Amino acid sequence: MANNPRDLTPNEQNDLTNLDSPEVPEYTGGAKSAADGLYTRTGKAAPTEIFPRGEQTDGPLIPQAPETTSFESASETVAVDREPTYVAPAPAYATDSATATGTDPVYAETAEPVVVEDETRRGTTDLGLLLQRLALGAMLIIHSVGTFFRLGGNEGISGLEAAYADYPYGNGLAVVVPTLELAAGVFLVLGLLTPVAALVAIAVTGFMALHAFHTQTEGFDVFAWTPETWAPVMLLAASLVVQFAGPGRYGVDASRGWAKRPLVSSWICALLGLAAAGLMWWFGTGINPVA
Repeated sequence: MANNPRDLTPNEQNDLTNLDSPEVPEYTGGAKSAADGLYTRTGKAAPTEIFPRGEQTDGPLIPQAPETTSFESASETVAVDREPTYVAPAPAYATDSATATGTDPVYAETAEPVVVEDETRRGTTDLGLLLQRLALGAMLIIHSVGTFFRLGGNEGISGLEAAYADYPYGNGLAVVVPTLELAAGVFLVLGLLTPVAALVAIAVTGFMALHAFHTQTEGFDVFAWTPETWAPVMLLAASLVVQFAGPGRYGVDASRGWAKRPLVSSWICALLGLAAAGLMWWFGTGINPVA
């Protein structure tokens, strides 16, 4: 019988006598060798049979799964946060142009209001404040320096001690008064810390005015007052004017707010200065200034 079906004749193709003995190759190898050859050719390991722990007799020891207890298998309780969570609002940003151009959104910053100070024309106001400040400071400096160094016929500290001899603390006042005059005068001339300097000037000139009013005999008859009475009164008035008007722009305090527009600080310093003058008179002389 031909091996190629094309070489068969029609009679040979219809011959079915050889169906009982087909030419099928038989495999003569054992089961173990066939299995080994199969896994060896594919490069894989042969399957391993795993026995229960109690029935395993050979091979590597297979660990047994740990037993679980009732408390180990209990499910854990998870705390649920039921408090509302605050979500900060998203800042406003420009999205229209960013969406149109396909670029990242650009945050728009809120412009802060700009306070523009009204610079009005002050004319000669600052010059007038400078002259007044210089005049007051010069008067205080000249009087104090003349007292310390006995200039211009001034009797000096001893003369003040004699003038304050009737007061319990006359010797101390004879030193404190010219010292405060000198300090206030220097700061006023420089235009430095003018509210504080004017406060000290109000205190010392107020004390001097009370002393002059106490020593004169005319009382409230202003027409009969002597220059010794008018001088400290006018210095007190000038100190109050500088306190409320400010030092002006011609001084060290030119950049300060009180140099151009004094507000609450002037009232506070003026009241403190008057109170200090009253306390100096009360405790220094032992005389009630409002009695």
